[in-house]
Formats: sequence, structure tokens, C-alpha cells
Amino acid sequence: MSSSLDPNLYKDKPIPIRYDLVFQLEDDKPVFVLSASRELIREISVDAPHIKGLQENFHEIGGFSNSDEMLGFGGVFAPCEPFLPLEGFSTWKADICEEVLGDIGKSNWAPAYQLSCSLSVILRIMEFAEASPNTLELNQLATLVSICRGDMGGFGLGATLSPIARNWIAANRSKNEEVAQSAMIATYRHMWPDYFKEDEDFRLYSFRVNSQGGNGLIMDIPGSACGIYVEDVGRGNQGWEISSHNVDSPIQQLSLLSGLCAILRLV
Repeated sequence: MSSSLDPNLYKDKPIPIRYDLVFQLEDDKPVFVLSASRELIREISVDAPHIKGLQENFHEIGGFSNSDEMLGFGGVFAPCEPFLPLEGFSTWKADICEEVLGDIGKSNWAPAYQLSCSLSVILRIMEFAEASPNTLELNQLATLVSICRGDMGGFGLGATLSPIARNWIAANRSKNEEVAQSAMIATYRHMWPDYFKEDEDFRLYSFRVNSQGGNGLIMDIPGSACGIYVEDVGRGNQGWEISSHNVDSPIQQLSLLSGLCAILRLV
């Protein structure tokens, strides 16, 4: 999957912050916390073609809400205490779905589809939206993008990282690798606990973060060459374009996103 739709997003100058997506554990349960401009969230049309297309492909996701009280398909994001003290921003939290895959023959994909599809819509809007002013003059460190389709590689994930984020990650590799690996494992285990019931040590090895030859970033996860990587390492004054390969399910997508957001939280 290609990365951000705007490869030159950070080329000329930093852009004011529009949103931040954070991964964290609450009582050992993984969650995403989104802080975003209310003005931009309200620009989401609940009848937009992109939303209708997702509802046609994933019938169980329900309607889309874009209010302070409820955000996303089925209201998967609920309001919570803010972590970015910015005027005009609101904060929502979404629990990452528990036991999407359980015992053989038992599965419940609806909550996972709701969360993945909600993030696809929200991040798409934030990609194109013009930045809103904020009182603390913070800058956007990264722009994320995701897709949701019912086919091979249909849950791709991409990002554009600013030069500031790229250089910080390159200078703090050991900490990044540990935090990202822990986040990916926590999310994957929460969504598919039975995966680790046999050969746990071997299966944990499938969650890897490395430097792509010393000056990049690769994050691997269980699957057929499934992961995210830097497309073009480039020079230190440039950002990174991150793309994905063979991300076939919400479990893989949300686990990789957890790891990437955990790194960006450190930045």
C-alpha cells in the first residue's frame, strides 16, 4: 500500500497540529486516544461516499457519528479527558477489540471492523484538512493513513513522518524497538489470545522492529511478509514515507498502528 497521499507534506515547513493519535495501556488493556480539532471532525459528512462505501463492504459497522459525545462507526470512540490542552480540540478514546478471534469456530469481527473503518475515515479527513490554529503552536509530527477493504492486503497502513520525527527515531533506536514491540504484542494478544497458546517464544519472535540497514524503520508482525517499512530512506533533512505490505486483517493493522503510535508518543 502506498503511504501518505501527500508525499511533500512536510517538505517546505512544519504544519500546525491537527490531531494526535496515542496508544496506551489502561489496566493492561490497549486503547487508542485521539485528540483532534473539533472543527475538522465536524467537517466529516456522515453521508460521504467513502463512508457509504465502507458500510456496503462491512455491513456490521453501523452508522457514523461525528460529535463530541460519539465518534466513528457505532460510536466506537467515546469522550475522555484531554491529553493535548489545545483550544478547539476534543479527545476521544476507543478500546481495542478483545478476543476478535477466540476458540476454533468462534470470532467476532464487527468491533474490529468498526475501529479500523473509523480510523480510516478520520485519518483520511485529517490528511486533506487545512490545519487549525492552536494556542501552544505545536507542530504535526506525523500524518497517518489507513485503508479497509475485504481483499488481500486490504487493511494497509501508511504514514508520512516529519524530519523531526525521523531524526529522533534514528537517534533512539533501542528504546523505540522495545516500546513498539511491546505495543504490537499487547494489541495482538488482546485481539487474538489463542495465537500464543502454543510455541509462545517462537511466535513472539514474529514481532520485530529493526533499523532497515541502519537508517530506516521496519516493523514485522505475524503473516506472510506482513509489516510496515520506510520506502525511501533519503537524507536527514527529509521525512520518511512509510508503507505496508500484506496487511490483511484488522488484527495486523491495529497491532502495527499500536507500535507506530507508541514510537511517535516518545517523539
